[in-house]
Parts: sequence; C-alpha cells; structure tokens
Amino acid sequence: MSQHQEFYSEVATKFGGYSSGAQRTTSYPQGDPEEHFDTLVRAVGSPDARLLDVGCADGRNLLAIAPEFGRVDALDLSVEMLASAERHRVESGLTHVEFTVGDASETGFPDETFDVVTSRRGPLFPQEFHRLLRSGGSVVFMGIGERDVQALKETFGRGQLYGRWTGVPVVQEERRRLEEAGFTVDDEREFSYDEYFHTAEDLDRFLQMVPIFEDYDSVRDLNAFERYAARAATPEGIHLPRHWFVLRARRTSRG
Repeated sequence: MSQHQEFYSEVATKFGGYSSGAQRTTSYPQGDPEEHFDTLVRAVGSPDARLLDVGCADGRNLLAIAPEFGRVDALDLSVEMLASAERHRVESGLTHVEFTVGDASETGFPDETFDVVTSRRGPLFPQEFHRLLRSGGSVVFMGIGERDVQALKETFGRGQLYGRWTGVPVVQEERRRLEEAGFTVDDEREFSYDEYFHTAEDLDRFLQMVPIFEDYDSVRDLNAFERYAARAATPEGIHLPRHWFVLRARRTSRG
C-alpha cells in the first residue's frame, strides 16, 4: 500500500468517510468550484451516457450527479473509502453506480468505453483517459492550485505543492498535458476563496483529514499549528485562503 493510499484509508477508518465534521464558514467571491464542476459534468450527461469517476473517495459528491447518467463506474485505491461509498450508494437508492478498487493510471476498461471521465481533486492521467473516452467525450478535472493554503504551508515548511507558488501555474501545466494527449480544453476557470474555521479544534480536525500534509500530527506539529492559528485569526474565524481550478476538455484527436 502506497503512502497516499494509506493516508486515505486511515482517514476513512477514523472519520467514516471523507468528512471530518469540522465547522467552518466559506466565502466564494469568484463562485463555488464544486458547483461549477457539477454544472460542467451535468451538461454532458444523458440517459445514454456512461461516466467514469476516478479517485471517488467516499462517493458522496459523485452520487449527487450520478442521476444525470445512464451508467456510472467509480474507482479508488482505498478499500476503506469504497466501503463508505457503498454505504452512501445504498442509502441513495441508486442501482446504476458501481464502486470498484482500481488504479486510474491503468483502469483495465476497454478502449472507448466512456462518454465522460471525471476527477475531483483526484489523479489526472490524460493518455489513459483519452483511451477510455469515445470520440467527442469529455474529461472534467478539478485540481489544487499552487497558491492553495500557501501561508499555512510556509508556516509548516512543507506540504502539498510546497514552493510551487513561484513556478508555472498548475492549471497551465495540466492544460498542456491534456492538449498533448489529444484533448481540446473548452472550459478553464480558477477559484480563490476563503474558509474560516470556527475554532482551533475545527482546523485541527480538518488538517487530519485532507492531504495538505499527509504526515500531519496534532502533537508533533503543535508549535507550527499555534503560530499559524494566531496569525490567521480573524473575527470570522481562523482564515485559510484556498485556490482551486476546474478544466473541461474534449477528446478531439487520436492522441
């Protein structure tokens, strides 16, 4: 089991899925990236369309858009996350969604099986996704931008995409990878928004659940945590600036 896979399995075991229950208030001056992602996916759905979601985690987000498609397959490497996803599927009553342990880089599905491939803050494998899609099919990808929680990572001296804020924007790199694989990007949008955690305990629970620091430890990281919490304190809560992006691309060549 990889460190990444182990992290999500531990999160699922600890929290029962991909939700910590941390209390926070969110402000979206440029719109909600999750809503934009869902809008793009629903726009390419139909009763005859087949969707593949990779890195599905506990499946809650996928199940919200699954009714727009005739058949839905979902992959994740974490058995524990998939167990949570299956519980959510049963509760939803949806029978056309199947959750499977699988590697998004080598899915094993035949060529041109799907009309849409989605990855919500999950992996992006343009060549494999191109192979899986029928002509004219779409990839909808949500990624983490280089400025996401930059001040937090600078305080800790490590973290996801650490130091990338001075390089080429991540959205540009991912767009290039898609285009080189034979896709045409028809929607690109970045989102900077703000989260305010109501208490230090809420922020601590959140950091235990997300891969900003896959090695986060509430005791070992206490000094850095307290420094950040003090600097980021506002009347609304402990401020965490976020930076995500969404791309939609269509399969327009053989790659």
